[in-house]
This record gives sequence, C-alpha cells and structure tokens, in this order.
Amino acid sequence: MHYQLLIMCKNIKLFISSTLLIALFSTCKTDSPSTSRSIQNNKEQVAFSKISGRTMGTTYNVIYQSEINYKSKIDSLLVDINNGVSTYIPTSTISVVNNDSLGLRSQNTVTYNIKPNTHFENNFLASKDVFLKSDKYFDPTIMPLVNYWGFGYKTKRPIEEADTQKVNALKVKVDFDKWTAQIIDSILQVQKPIGAELDFSGIAKGYGVDMVASFLDDLNIENYFVEIGGEVMVKGQNDRGTPWTIGLSKPEVNAGFRDFQTLVSLSNVGMASSGNYRNYYEVNGQTYGHEINPKTGFPEISKLLGTSVIASNCKLADAYATAFMVMGLDKSVVLIEELNNTEACFFIRSENGEIETINSSGFGSYLK
Repeated sequence: MHYQLLIMCKNIKLFISSTLLIALFSTCKTDSPSTSRSIQNNKEQVAFSKISGRTMGTTYNVIYQSEINYKSKIDSLLVDINNGVSTYIPTSTISVVNNDSLGLRSQNTVTYNIKPNTHFENNFLASKDVFLKSDKYFDPTIMPLVNYWGFGYKTKRPIEEADTQKVNALKVKVDFDKWTAQIIDSILQVQKPIGAELDFSGIAKGYGVDMVASFLDDLNIENYFVEIGGEVMVKGQNDRGTPWTIGLSKPEVNAGFRDFQTLVSLSNVGMASSGNYRNYYEVNGQTYGHEINPKTGFPEISKLLGTSVIASNCKLADAYATAFMVMGLDKSVVLIEELNNTEACFFIRSENGEIETINSSGFGSYLK
C-alpha cells in the first residue's frame, strides 16, 4: 500500500510515500528546520520539534513538544526493535528462528534456545492475541506464502502462473497454533514446525510507533505525533492546542494528494490503515494483492478496498487493520463491535463503482 503523509509548517513541507493516510498539521512559525513555537493566550509555549528518518524499510516522523533533539535515542531504539523483528536482518531474532539450520531438529519440529529479545517476545505475544481473536485470520506464520507470492523478504517477483499444489503445500506450514515461545532459565526457547517462518510485518510498525511513544511518555512529553510508514500514535494536542487532524485519502490508485475520503480528529490513540489498492501486481490479467489469506493460501480479493483502525495502541490497530483486509467486510464488521476501545472505518466499492465508507458504531466520535 502507498499513501502520502503531509507535514506542514510555515517553512517546512515534507512528502512521504506510505498507505491510506494523510496527516495534516497547522501552519506554524518556524524557528529552525526542526523546531516550531506556538503562541497561546499571549504566552509563548514550549517549542515543538520534528525529527525524521528511515526504519523498517520506510520512513518515520516524530513531532513532539520539546526543544531537545532526541533523534539519536529514537534511532537507537528503532535499531533495537529491528534487531528483534526484521526479516531483512540475518542476525535478528526473527531471522534466527526462521532458519531451520540454526535450531535443533526433532522429528517434525525445530527448537531454538537463544538470547531473549523483548521486542520479539512482545510482538509474538501480541500477535498470538490477535490471531485468536480474529479467528486466526491474522497469522504471522504466513511468511512462506508471502514469499511465494512475491511480497516477502526474498527476491520480489510476480509469479507468472499460480501453482495450486505449491500453494497448498506451503499452506501446511502456516499455523501459529504450532508455535511456542517461553523464557526458561533466562533463555528464550522457541519451538516451531520444520519449514515454518514468522512475519511480523502486519504488527511491527505499529509496535515501533508504540515504543517511540512510550519513550516520549517516559520523558513526560504531553503532546506528540509518532508515525512509522503511516501507522500513528498521537497524544495531547498539536501546536495550536487542538487535537491532531488526520485525513484518510481515497483508496484509489490515481487519487490526488488532497483527495480525502474523510477527516478524523485524534488524541491519545493509535491508528493504522491497510489496503490492497496500490500494493499489487497484475499477470495475464489477474490481480494479486499483498494481503494473503492464511486459510486459502491466496491473495484475498473482495470489495473491501481498505480500512483504518483506531485503538488504544498502534500495534493492535496495525494488526486488526491487516486482519480485516483478509477477513473481508462482513466478518470485520462483526468483529470490530466485539473489540473493546477499538473502532474502524471500511472503504468499499459499491455496485455503481462509487467508493462508500462503512463506520463502526463508535467511529463517528472521531470524525472531523
């Protein structure tokens, strides 16, 4: 998926490629390339700073109310997270447990006794929770199929023709129920089926957002915006003393930069979006999207174009946004009403070709 994030101050304009979301910030006086001040009630307030960088194969942006530059510390935190959950780093914890040759084989399983990694463990546990609550539609063991369809960490290439037998053979390796992870005598023990692999891409960016937000919380920073690849967590207010405004762009390939489907006003929540309308390829007239259904083994094709989820934290918003795209509209509408402190909007293509928005019962409270 791709969308654009727009951050604007009077002398700052930043465009970023990402998914379904556009964040809008008020015009502000700029003291330097990284800070801006606001005047409220004739009293100068503490400056807002903005830092940006790259992580998890995408970009990040953080805006927070402090004049201190925390970029180096945030970068270090993100490096630590990647060392736990990135499949693109051969020595990361997730890469180790995805490599059968690095574990101890016993019949049909592989066991790893390795150094604990908090970020891996947290993603594992959070994924297991969403896996069960989503009726196993959110399954991080989908990686063998993701690689087969050309959307994984291996060489990215569109398949020329789907091989149903190959898909079914890979699907046997996909089942998070067969994975365990536990700490035994200060050692992380992970057990899995031979040939199985993990993929935290449906939750890791949201988790990274939460960790950066937690870092800012520990510094007693009360107003901030954290974004990684389009997944966001906001707290307090922006530089004008109002909630953060986020525009959800129309889920169309040719949508303009400011073609919004709707606007939301957020504070003290996380938000994530997912969709198939840009991250796909076509072969011989057949469209293959990146959202793979673990129950069929094939890319999910439905009238659901995209979804945005608001939750108490970003990792859950991220995971459920991924799950909903695989579950389809009907199942997603039922599940969202069962989840506490979680709301969503769903973008669908109507029979007449128009884009329609279906909101969960509490989503209206966030509409701008």
